[in-house]
Amino acid sequence: MQLRHLTSLATLLALPSLVPAQSASRDMQPLVVTGEWLSKHLSDARQVIVHAANGRAEYDAGHVPGARLLPFSTYAIQLDGLSSQMAPVAQLDSALESIGVNDGDRLVIYGQPLSVARLLVTLEYLGLRGKVSVLDGGVDTWRERGLPLSREPVSATTGSFTPNVDASIVVDASWVATNSASAGIALLDARAPEFYLGYSAGQMPRAGHIPDADNVPFSSLTGELTQLRDQPKLSRLFAAAGVAKGDTVVTYCHIGMQASLLYYAARRLGYNAKIYDGSYEDWSKRSDLSVVNESLPRKP
Repeated sequence: MQLRHLTSLATLLALPSLVPAQSASRDMQPLVVTGEWLSKHLSDARQVIVHAANGRAEYDAGHVPGARLLPFSTYAIQLDGLSSQMAPVAQLDSALESIGVNDGDRLVIYGQPLSVARLLVTLEYLGLRGKVSVLDGGVDTWRERGLPLSREPVSATTGSFTPNVDASIVVDASWVATNSASAGIALLDARAPEFYLGYSAGQMPRAGHIPDADNVPFSSLTGELTQLRDQPKLSRLFAAAGVAKGDTVVTYCHIGMQASLLYYAARRLGYNAKIYDGSYEDWSKRSDLSVVNESLPRKP
């Protein structure tokens, strides 16, 4: 990545904030909804509101009325020596059924940015693309707007959910090595520049980044109250990283969490998106795969 991409972030993020209209076809739910919208639709039929939380205490401290708790540990696990991997389909199926999700339901999800973005990836992997909306800003914005919070736990009758897995959403090291340089593929690294450029290894075996990757730091994607930045600003960030209209965006980070937020941003902009779930934790362990370390002195 050229350094101009890094220095341009401050300028890009200083642009005025716009609030884009979210639209959907008759068969697709909007990817993002506001607190005002959800407050008027709390009792909609066939709708399940899901609070993606790291633990019970976060949920008990205050949640959207009617929201059901889905702990992070139920949908992201350690697997094959890697962190925060996609859980087996049977486990994901059981987790959704345990909070009363049925075939044909619409889901509105919220939580802290990385947790809810990871849940979005998971649900779309299970075939629910177009059936999931993210509450913009989560409970922080809900509270800021003066909307009511509940501390009452919500129980649900066990649901009946049938996964329709879209395996193309999750890619591995072999896929990345084969396709990252292909036309129409935009490989994006969501880590902070110090890790991308190789100044810090971040506890990984090797410092640097995957060849052909550009950098869109996850911290640049959200603003005040953890709301995803508006579409014009996101578009400029992606354009600065060389993403072109019609590209397929493939995201990665340290362990797949920050990459999930970048996946969400790509989906917000209408890109076909994929995630390298093993991310740099997996890539840097593989000595047969090269890395680019831009912190090292250039050879004359």
